[in-house]
Amino acid sequence: MLARRVPAAAVPRYVRSVASSALDRRTLDVYARARQDQLQGEKSKAPISRSSAAKRGKVAHADVALPEELEKTVTGIIEGMDNKRAIHDRAFELYRRLRHTSGPQTAHPASERLHFDVPTSVAYLAGIMPAVYTATLSVFEILKQRLELTATRPDGTKGEVWQPDRLVDYGSGTGSAAWAFERIWGVESANGSQKEYIGFESSRPMLELSSGLFGAIPLRHTDDGTESGQLSSGRLDARAHHIQVPVAPTTLAKMQLTPKSYETKRTIALAAFSLGDIGRSSRRELVQAMWDSGAEHIILIDRGTPRGSRMVIEARDQLLAFGRREAQRARGVEVEDQVDLELHAAGLEIVPEELGETSSSTPVDPSLGSHVIAPCPHDSPCPMSGSIKGFCHFSRRLQIPDFLQKTKGTKRGEDDAKYSYVIVRRGQRPTPRADPKPSAFDEMLASLDAQPVASTESASSEGPSAIVVSSTSDGLPTDPAAELAWSRIVAPPSKGSGHVTLDMCAASGEIERHVISKRLGRQPYYDARKSAWGDSFPHTAHNGPIPSPLTVESSATLEQKPQNKFGGDFKERSTKAERQRGREAAQELRMGARRQRSMRREYARMNREEQARQSAYSKGADEHGVTEYALDANGNFI
Repeated sequence: MLARRVPAAAVPRYVRSVASSALDRRTLDVYARARQDQLQGEKSKAPISRSSAAKRGKVAHADVALPEELEKTVTGIIEGMDNKRAIHDRAFELYRRLRHTSGPQTAHPASERLHFDVPTSVAYLAGIMPAVYTATLSVFEILKQRLELTATRPDGTKGEVWQPDRLVDYGSGTGSAAWAFERIWGVESANGSQKEYIGFESSRPMLELSSGLFGAIPLRHTDDGTESGQLSSGRLDARAHHIQVPVAPTTLAKMQLTPKSYETKRTIALAAFSLGDIGRSSRRELVQAMWDSGAEHIILIDRGTPRGSRMVIEARDQLLAFGRREAQRARGVEVEDQVDLELHAAGLEIVPEELGETSSSTPVDPSLGSHVIAPCPHDSPCPMSGSIKGFCHFSRRLQIPDFLQKTKGTKRGEDDAKYSYVIVRRGQRPTPRADPKPSAFDEMLASLDAQPVASTESASSEGPSAIVVSSTSDGLPTDPAAELAWSRIVAPPSKGSGHVTLDMCAASGEIERHVISKRLGRQPYYDARKSAWGDSFPHTAHNGPIPSPLTVESSATLEQKPQNKFGGDFKERSTKAERQRGREAAQELRMGARRQRSMRREYARMNREEQARQSAYSKGADEHGVTEYALDANGNFI
């Protein structure tokens, strides 16, 4: 076989130059690439972990399983019922009702309010209680995380963490909140006293079910609230009362639940999935009673639907208005409650002119007022209250027990419990420390946080290459007030190639969209990849935030224009005359388009015929370039 010799000139010059340069690099310095990776920590292939700030902002996302004792007790109650088919039918009726009421209306019609008899109460226990327990447990975990954060000192050490001694549940239902309370904070206080759970329920069958479940609460927690397997010396003092919700102040006084009693016992006031079962005026009275009780922390939870989110937002505005009124009265400002609520919902404040300049600067007792500690990083009006693209809610995965699988008639092993919540704390919102602006050198060191340390010896060596800044050090200064203002991820992150899109509720009071790309740095990008729905995120985009589509407001509010459970508009049914006028208008548009197309075709045909006649009757140009045409009396070509 003959081989063809290709001259050197035929080889592309750039190929030869690339090969020679690569050969030169390999010959001169075989460690050039290794040294480049060592100097550029951002491009290193070394493993990286989540930063300490991102770890502190992470909330629990593990699947929730019912306590073994609770699952066995519920199974025994269901097995003891004679007509199990009735429980299945009532459960599906509850599901249908929940789907029907998942719109944004703020009150049930009187005819749709449910009466909890014995079969309905057992159906609620078998079909809805697991999701209620999951949502309540998730909110308690977030509250515990926030309490530990506020107890952190500037040097990073832990101070005394606020521990609740009593939980007052307004609308206790089956008492699942007692199980969640016992699982998070145990059954004994730091001083050795027994913790209490007090529930208020207006349904007698629900009250009897909750009393039966309280007796099954296990003795498995120690006084520090950690699961150690050791038996405690006492059991959670859980009891429920047959009282109509909202509870009157005189009734609370008879039960020794006045603000004075809260001075000796740290109390949490809870209303979990109770706002949707009462009317709007009753909801205002319930929130008023929770505020007047003197509880230091107030928790409101409802279903993760547009309607449930709307009710939580209204209760949040009401609690913030109560706290703002309390602080304003301490400054000498008197504001009517209703006017304050309406102005706050519109994003406005009212201050008399004579006190407008001094009221904001007048110091007040830090224990007066109120502020939101979760999920909102601000106390401004909710930016998603008038949106048609989204609503504020979160989700947690639930491991479906056997009795719930039988009730739903499914073989799925897990389900998502979606909920909306807010945690309001008494007192003024803490102000972040005014740290000095970092220098350019500090910013350069911060950008090298992800650079790995090969060994202890290399880190202790002399020279500029030995300077390493660790982002996971526990000794770094911590500002709890600044961490409370970290943005909250309010939608599932969208993870693309080389970037992560996060929709977050920011301290500015707006829903901001941040695109975290690799350009921002290896550590922020890794934290964004590992972030999840509901976490607090400490980083921001390098080019700043952009408006989020979740805050697209409608021309009509949710109260004026009903929506379906997915946030879309219902199809409005029009009259026969309106439909006929619509059909006639559409027909007229179609006919007009047809006429225009016919006119364009006719004009093109006439042009073609004109050109054909000119070319057919033309006698050609003479020696002077003149073309003669034969025309008749009317001017047409002959």
